[in-house]
Amino acid sequence: MDKYLRERSRLFNEASEFCCPDSCERHGCRDSELHITISLVDLIGLSQACGKKVSSLFGDHCKIGFDPLEENEPWVGRLTIELKKPCSFLDEKRCCVYLGRPVACALFPESFFVLGKGDELLKKEIFQKFPCITNPGTVPSRRKEILLRVLQMSAQEIFLSDFYLFGVSPFLVDLKNVAGKVLEGIEVQTEGRAVIPHHRFEAFLVERLQKTELLNHWLSRLRLLDRDEGVNEFWRMKAWTDQIVTMGGQDSFVPIYQFVGNRLQGTRFHPGSR
Repeated sequence: MDKYLRERSRLFNEASEFCCPDSCERHGCRDSELHITISLVDLIGLSQACGKKVSSLFGDHCKIGFDPLEENEPWVGRLTIELKKPCSFLDEKRCCVYLGRPVACALFPESFFVLGKGDELLKKEIFQKFPCITNPGTVPSRRKEILLRVLQMSAQEIFLSDFYLFGVSPFLVDLKNVAGKVLEGIEVQTEGRAVIPHHRFEAFLVERLQKTELLNHWLSRLRLLDRDEGVNEFWRMKAWTDQIVTMGGQDSFVPIYQFVGNRLQGTRFHPGSR
């Protein structure tokens, strides 16, 4: 795994002409509106970069996130591991774990232009504060090839991470049947609609998860990664989870769970969730 992480770190910068301008206020690192999903591979890389245990890194710097599948449907989303904001690895305008930073940080913003999503970002008000989005540079052809490779690596790492921690990838949760609890205290506007801050979904989700055994189970799995033998066992899974991603198995039907009392129960399937 050490060899993989070194190669990964090299690819993060190879053939890149991108550099965060001095004028940038590092909104991506600071703004809680932007959700940085990471994998357990990222956590292990960060562990090596800063000398902290994986479980400690998760407790101090990460949280369970809820990533809606569609912007206009906030109730159905996937469970993720996210960096807390503002990022505690940011030292003024410098990343103090740069060589071991997560894939999502290394891919931004170049991958969005490679995938043709630059205009999509500009439609969102928050990204209009990003000089790298409003005044994008060019992405050399060699860099495009590398970014596509890193994107594939990222998909494999997320699948491995999900499977190790949650037992399924993606782990989808539908909160509509408990909507009343989420909406408690939210002011309804005159047209009968309510604006629900995203952190409200995450806080409610974690509160409900704490009533199950799932959080304790996930934490126990994370603690296994504090030891070399745990990391080695985790890494041995990668050969066959990579094969599933390569064969397109991650796009097969996956269960969607809902809270039934104090447990999560699969209620239906969602096709092609990635």
